[in-house]
Amino acid sequence: MSLDFGIVIFAIGFVFAGLATISFKIRAIANKPAWGGITLPFGVIGFIALAIGVIIIAANRG
Repeated sequence: MSLDFGIVIFAIGFVFAGLATISFKIRAIANKPAWGGITLPFGVIGFIALAIGVIIIAANRG
């Protein structure tokens, strides 16, 4: 049960990190400040969710 939860949190973090990357590239191509808009919040949420997911998965693999 807890391993499944960790995998879901990891996947959510992966999606948010991907959205941050896409937003960064689109804003850079559009000649806007690349770190503006939703890029930074998506990146922070993605990083935190990825880290929490990895910790949960690692705690249940032992």
